[in-house]
Amino acid sequence: MSTQIKKVAVCGAGGTMGAGIALVAARGGYQTLCFDLSADALARQRKAAQKFFDRSVEKGRMTPEARDAAMANLVDTTDLNDLADCDMVIEAIFENLDVKKDLFAKLNGICKDETIFASNTSTLSITQIAGGCGREDRVVGMHFCLPAQVMKLIEMSRGINTSDETFNTAWAWTEAAGQISVETQDKPGFILNALLVPFNNDVIRAIEAGLATPEDIDTAIKSGLGYKMGPCTLLDLIGLDTQVLLGEAFFPITLDPRAAVPPLCRRMVAAGKLGNKSGQGLLTGLTREKATEAPSFSIVSGGNSRSFPDGVDGAVAGGDVTIHLGGGYVADASKTAVLVELDTECLGVHTGEDMGDEGSNAVGFARYRNGDDAPSNLIELVRQPNTTDAAINAARAVFEVAGFDTVVCKDLAGRIVDRLVRPKYNDALRFLDEGLATAADMDKTCCMGLGYPDGPIARVTRGGLARHYDVSKAIQDMTGLAGFNPARRAVVAKARQGAS
Repeated sequence: MSTQIKKVAVCGAGGTMGAGIALVAARGGYQTLCFDLSADALARQRKAAQKFFDRSVEKGRMTPEARDAAMANLVDTTDLNDLADCDMVIEAIFENLDVKKDLFAKLNGICKDETIFASNTSTLSITQIAGGCGREDRVVGMHFCLPAQVMKLIEMSRGINTSDETFNTAWAWTEAAGQISVETQDKPGFILNALLVPFNNDVIRAIEAGLATPEDIDTAIKSGLGYKMGPCTLLDLIGLDTQVLLGEAFFPITLDPRAAVPPLCRRMVAAGKLGNKSGQGLLTGLTREKATEAPSFSIVSGGNSRSFPDGVDGAVAGGDVTIHLGGGYVADASKTAVLVELDTECLGVHTGEDMGDEGSNAVGFARYRNGDDAPSNLIELVRQPNTTDAAINAARAVFEVAGFDTVVCKDLAGRIVDRLVRPKYNDALRFLDEGLATAADMDKTCCMGLGYPDGPIARVTRGGLARHYDVSKAIQDMTGLAGFNPARRAVVAKARQGAS
């Protein structure tokens, strides 16, 4: 088999992902055949390619000569037989096992014996895609990130029958094309989607449960975790119809309840609210201005505060708002709001509950903090069903005038951030145990593929695995959901903490 790839074909080049992969290959100096059943789609993508490379020249990322060479490398075709002499064929077609298998079987009868077949699948098994194609040893997983022409990361995976020579040749090509690869096992979703698909479903379920608005969820994740893009913005970008397809492909393989498509997602697709592509999605477009004036407040300290370990500046005696730090709560109807610092518990632990009729001027709050990291700029405010708007507005104003970001959520276990990220951390720790990928490659995948400031393994480890156990177990006790069951490494850390 040839160890040097010179001519590449991309199947499905009329689609967004396939077109992006073709740009990577052409920009890397490879003659690139762009195959699609639709000539119109190929024509549209050729115009888009010209626009992308022109913009790259304008921004100084490539020379006019390099642009012209890249465009010359792109050759469109609707005839599969034109791929006969390619050294590698990358498929980026519809995410359906039978369709992919049929394509590779056809290509096996067309392409030369040395041709490598690579699949850009995001959820399906490379071994199954290769099965019966006639060259199972020359099939490899090569999952690009969207948009491929911008994102450098590629998840590389071997099928059971993939030869070392095939894998190493394909890996060398990704590096020569200017990409950065990580190796992952041939398991559903590889790294990126195995973490992202259930997480995005959790976000949709949180909205469906009325936990918080999509806008506040995005604010919480960006402010608390430093993500460049909120999950609702990402879902609207990729499309809720795409999320349905991912869930439908992922759930039957994993049987993970978190991978199953949420009912709200199906309802929104049925209503035509797909996200950016339809003009309506999860986000409403409504924004709220931060408060510019705040009521006076007083502080009552009941113990050590995770939110404000150094106290709060600006307190006065007898303020309109009382802030209880470090636990403790005393009802005071004379105040506009009584703020109660929370840890892993719900506000109802302090105020009591009344079957949906609970609520007063009491507002729970917690400044998000990853273990013993410095507290973030995010304040999560917790309301009960009948918490007064005046109390919520006063709480927002106190913190926002002091420079914090605030979000409001129901009095449900985990509030926003921990409810969404703890299952993902558990998944990452379990994947590490299962050998899906190294800790470094999992973190690299999330940082490069999703723009996270740090990966899940680095973050949960830095925050303390015993602390992760405490938070996850508290939420699991209140929800009964398996996703919060602490991963083995967290259980071990908690046991070691108890033994020391």
